[in-house]
Amino acid sequence: MSKIWKNIVVETQEEVKATFSEVYASLDFGAYIAPQDYFVSYIFETEEALNKAKEIGLLQKISNYHKQLLRKKEYPEEGIKDCTFASQEDCDKEYNGNWYYYYK
Repeated sequence: MSKIWKNIVVETQEEVKATFSEVYASLDFGAYIAPQDYFVSYIFETEEALNKAKEIGLLQKISNYHKQLLRKKEYPEEGIKDCTFASQEDCDKEYNGNWYYYYK
């Protein structure tokens, strides 16, 4: 079952990135076998792009779309929650590009 859940998450991330060109990248952390402890983060290239997206309500639109796709694909409900957002610029500056330490 965890392979199916992994595929759902990967497909969802790809669909979100294809729909919202402002999204620079995405990443995920956690264990597929425990969807309640799993999360996805969508990455903007710069802090400026992230802040602009927040100002115009784009982050909420992306989060809503992300959750909608997961439900449509029948991902476990306990794993469907708001995604997080960050900028590559901030991770590079504060954690030398290491996302593990960024989210730790």
